[in-house]
Amino acid sequence: MFHLIIGIPWLVVALRFIQPLPWLWPVKLLVAGVLLVASQYYLVNRLSSGSVFAPEFPRPLILLFNLLLGTVILLFVFQVILDAGTLLLAIFKGGFPVIAPEIRYGIGILALGLSAYGVSQAARVPPVKTIEVEIAGLAPSFDGYRIIQLTDLHLSRLFTADWRVRSLPAPMRSRRI
Repeated sequence: MFHLIIGIPWLVVALRFIQPLPWLWPVKLLVAGVLLVASQYYLVNRLSSGSVFAPEFPRPLILLFNLLLGTVILLFVFQVILDAGTLLLAIFKGGFPVIAPEIRYGIGILALGLSAYGVSQAARVPPVKTIEVEIAGLAPSFDGYRIIQLTDLHLSRLFTADWRVRSLPAPMRSRRI
């Protein structure tokens, strides 16, 4: 059911964003088809890897899937905003305005750019945050004691094996985690 629900944004993008563009029909169908596959990313993960959270695709393919899925979702949001604005103009001016293709191109570039930025941030090596905590009355044997906390790791092929070593503080790099 989730995959049908996530397909709704794609449907809006296909009918309200791609269809009005002045492109040849084969190009529209190709773009819509690629975005349909991207919108079903989690279904593809589940069918191929057994889990929606651990895709077993090569890193470039995971990045591409995420880029296109983010673009579909952002295009959906921008198209709904555009349609709401168009509806308001129609109510107050008495007719629906014509949306220039350049506006759709701008929305498309913005959605793709924001999605690319999001994917680049998601795929970067997480920063190490070092916090020194002073505890009154702590036994001297615990002075200098270190604790490492790894939280909410969604590791997949996006993170290579060496990211853990590079992100550790220098004194801890020789130890195995």
